Amino acid sequence: MSEAESLSDKLDELIFWTKFSALPTFRALLKDALRDDVDKLVYELSDGERSTRDIAHLISRGGRRITHVTVANMWQKWSLMNLVMPAERRGRYKIVASLESIGIEVPPVEVVREERRESDE
Repeated sequence: MSEAESLSDKLDELIFWTKFSALPTFRALLKDALRDDVDKLVYELSDGERSTRDIAHLISRGGRRITHVTVANMWQKWSLMNLVMPAERRGRYKIVASLESIGIEVPPVEVVREERRESDE
């Protein structure tokens, strides 16, 4: 094993244990910040690709009401809490970790229509 491979392995192990030790705190912070299903959906749909309008539209289509301004406000608040990070596209945010990977149940959202519409184009 080369020195670079050994260093890479050690770095991977350090990252693993750092994430492992921070997980309970991060999970508690997420549970506290995401009060209801709408919050959870906004968080989970924040992939860095979708805009505030895209997310508001997806959630509203499922019968829940939310505006794109509310999504933007959530992103700002969560960014200060380090729950989301800026995406490559300016003004958009992406999640740090999926809710499912943290052990938090994700409410269902109607994504089928969105995928069908994109495939028709």
